[in-house]
Amino acid sequence: MGHTRLGTIPKTRKWNELVEQIAGPGRTGDVATAAVNIGAIAARTLDAAQRSLDKAVDDPGVRYTFYLLTQIALASRTSDWQSALSEHGISLSNDSTVFDFTAQVQDAIDRYLSRNPAGATDLSEIAQQSAGEAITSLAGTRTVSLFGGGSADVRNAIRSLSTRKGFGELGQRFFGRFIARFLNFYLSRLTASALGSPRLPDLGEVAEFNDALRFHCDQSARIVRDFCGEWYSKTEYQEGIDLENTSRFLAVALKKLRSELEQQKAAQ
Repeated sequence: MGHTRLGTIPKTRKWNELVEQIAGPGRTGDVATAAVNIGAIAARTLDAAQRSLDKAVDDPGVRYTFYLLTQIALASRTSDWQSALSEHGISLSNDSTVFDFTAQVQDAIDRYLSRNPAGATDLSEIAQQSAGEAITSLAGTRTVSLFGGGSADVRNAIRSLSTRKGFGELGQRFFGRFIARFLNFYLSRLTASALGSPRLPDLGEVAEFNDALRFHCDQSARIVRDFCGEWYSKTEYQEGIDLENTSRFLAVALKKLRSELEQQKAAQ
């Protein structure tokens, strides 16, 4: 991302312990990589960078991105989903693919941020990329391909994510990728400095570490899967989903996920 709005790496005892866990000398003959300790590393990183994560709850871009995920799911259940999407600045033709759809969602977020005084932040970019990844990874497996099919195929794929169970899956993927990208924002600086150390001897080890981090966060986000689905279904039925109640839900979901990672650290 290349920005510094989330601040520099904190110089605290917690952060120093994390650096040691990744880059410090390992035991003689120990061939295990940092990926083995990914749960503790993820939790320690989140703990050290908690102040920055707290900003996500109030970040307009993060709020709007998750809100837009709810709206595209609901749009897929209407009789004219292209018109429903256009209300949110998403324009599709009859031959639009999942790739086209994801690009349109990203553009809609960009336009929203351009009208917001706060503009884009690192957190909003992390959320935007996480939403795009969640859509392509889930909808892409439900269509002919990312670059094939048409608008009707895309709608059917998104509609499968518009049920209580389906939106729970979408929420899990979004929050998992959001936390993974957030942690990697900090950890990428550490893994770069640790490259060549006994813990991370080469780029292959860094790639393994990053893959392990993403997988761990995806699995950890299962704690919010049912919570997402139940909230989505109940809120839409009782009062309708809007930006305000979405923002309240976002705060609770992030708190649940952070608590889950903390428990994993304690169990190490």
